[in-house]
Amino acid sequence: MAGLQDIRRRIRSVKNTQQVTKAMKMISAVKLRKSQERLVALRPYANKMMQVVRRVVGRIKGDAEIQPGPTAQSFLSPREEKNIRVVLVASDKGLCGGFNANVLKAATAFSSECPAKIVHLDVVGKRAAEWARKHKLTAAGEFLNVPLTGLQRVVTEISASAAAQYQAGEIDALYIIYNYFNSPMSQTPTVSRVFPMELDTRYEGRDALEVPHLLEPDPNSVLETLLPRFVETELLRNLLESSASEHGARMAAMDKASNNAGEMIAKLTLTMNKIRQASITNQIIEIVSGANA
Repeated sequence: MAGLQDIRRRIRSVKNTQQVTKAMKMISAVKLRKSQERLVALRPYANKMMQVVRRVVGRIKGDAEIQPGPTAQSFLSPREEKNIRVVLVASDKGLCGGFNANVLKAATAFSSECPAKIVHLDVVGKRAAEWARKHKLTAAGEFLNVPLTGLQRVVTEISASAAAQYQAGEIDALYIIYNYFNSPMSQTPTVSRVFPMELDTRYEGRDALEVPHLLEPDPNSVLETLLPRFVETELLRNLLESSASEHGARMAAMDKASNNAGEMIAKLTLTMNKIRQASITNQIIEIVSGANA
């Protein structure tokens, strides 16, 4: 009978765990919907921003009389990468499948294979901060427990200081490592260079002069205004991609955990019924044997 009590205790424990995983799945689903709504709304804006910047750059490069201003030269003029700044985005909590493991594995590969020196590291999320300490890297900026509404503050701070560092010659590029959101079931670890920007050459040259855009007061002033916003938009999009990926991964992990708990409950219940049946059979045999005696 002690074995039967143990099994009943295990069934209660697994049921309690299943309730927790179901609750976490529902919470992640709500957070995923909010992050995904903002991401889906931002993606067209970010794509159009990229398209406009490319066209303005093409206009400037196609006209020999226009000289790019200091901001444009800083963002668009690639130089040898000796010192770089890296933004690593992970989660504050676990229980999200391979979300953190995959992005941190990509960060480890990037830091070991990149010939440039990481002179400034920003970490978003506790798991990213733990990775930095594990690899004996000093995180100059730590952004922990940042809510969805606080991402803009993080983006503004990083983009402004990174642009100043680039213009001062302290860094030669800004990279961000994050999970790209494909679907709630699929996320792709991604390493992206925010600036200097890699622009499509099809918008340069003579064809760019025919772009039907009226740029006031002049193309250079427009580009000087667009580029900082473009960098902020790219960083915000990447952070939203990571946020949606985290909640999608956690929702999928909790759904799988709930299903596994259900399967375990079914197996334990079957085992419990077998033990009860064997116990009842033994009791009947004892009664019959006693009656015959």
